[in-house]
Amino acid sequence: MGHFITGVVDEILTPFNVDGTVNYEQTAQMIDWHLSKGIRNFFVNGLGAECHELSAGEKLELLKVIHGRTQGRAKIMACSFENSVEENKKLLDLYEETGMADCYCITAPPFFRHTQKALYDYAAELIDYAKRPVYIYNCVQMGTLFEPDTLEKLWRNHPNLRGFKDASVDILNFLQCTLRINKDEFDFLGGCDGLDGVMMLLGAVGCVSFMAVPYPTEMMDICRYGLEGNREKCIEAQHKVLRIRNVVKKAPFNAAYMYAMKYGGGPVGMHSRMPADQDYVPDSVKEELDELMRQLGYNVS
Repeated sequence: MGHFITGVVDEILTPFNVDGTVNYEQTAQMIDWHLSKGIRNFFVNGLGAECHELSAGEKLELLKVIHGRTQGRAKIMACSFENSVEENKKLLDLYEETGMADCYCITAPPFFRHTQKALYDYAAELIDYAKRPVYIYNCVQMGTLFEPDTLEKLWRNHPNLRGFKDASVDILNFLQCTLRINKDEFDFLGGCDGLDGVMMLLGAVGCVSFMAVPYPTEMMDICRYGLEGNREKCIEAQHKVLRIRNVVKKAPFNAAYMYAMKYGGGPVGMHSRMPADQDYVPDSVKEELDELMRQLGYNVS
């Protein structure tokens, strides 16, 4: 079967206006900028995009805008992180009607811990229902993680499952998964920007990256060197990203990620739909990030 997706899968955020409406024009500008940098995969309507704050209509419109800018130059992984099997099926149907997604991504059901049997049944129904390749996002925010045995069982019994984004931040969990599943026929993807380089060297073929929003080139370096098997360069690139990530994580949610767009030339002036304090970067963090970027050789205005 080979690999369906390799390299960086850019976890696009949703730019909002001050009044909370979606800024679709800025979305298009962001996609154009990422394409110019070499990004060829997009993760649409994920957690970083504030999918929990978006209506189904807004999710569809964002998909249409992104597809309209890529025009076959990039693969689109459309996320369906709804609260139940039926709500996920409704969104998958809406995605499918557009014909604009290349594959889909699902998570564990949110809010409450589920048994591994319940998790298997939930994921299996959605994997079989989808008409395009499906990826699973192992996501701590959902409260339940897919154990390696559960993932192996899904892979063996449901051929429409093509890959796995591991954001468990647990290297042993990742290794246990690669022990059970043929990584030459399955797309293992890193899911934590602080560990993506390590996961590339252990068998991942790419990563779903939120850091790629302001730093696409830096994340592509990690994946390129990882795919080449260049351990030294891969870890060097990872250390660079980790230094930056250590600072942007000092601000709430995605606020510093939006602020950091100015360093690479992407669109600026984005806002979140979350409460005002979640959309705020303290001056101390701005100063620390500016100084780090100067040290790394970036143009800081």
